[in-house]
Amino acid sequence: MHAVAESYGRPHLHAGIGLRVIGDFMECRDALDQRLVFQRQGGSLVFDFYGNHDEVRAFLRNQQ
Repeated sequence: MHAVAESYGRPHLHAGIGLRVIGDFMECRDALDQRLVFQRQGGSLVFDFYGNHDEVRAFLRNQQ
């Protein structure tokens, strides 16, 4: 989470954590097979979910 907060808004660092936008959420890599899902709310980053690729896909599907 610290790496995300430090990289957020600095596009050249986004590639290192694999940051990408998915609808209202953003996703980044924590490890090879783990992902953090979060949203920007005002001046804060709110972390919503942590899991592997398949778990993140299921979480995002249930948010629609």
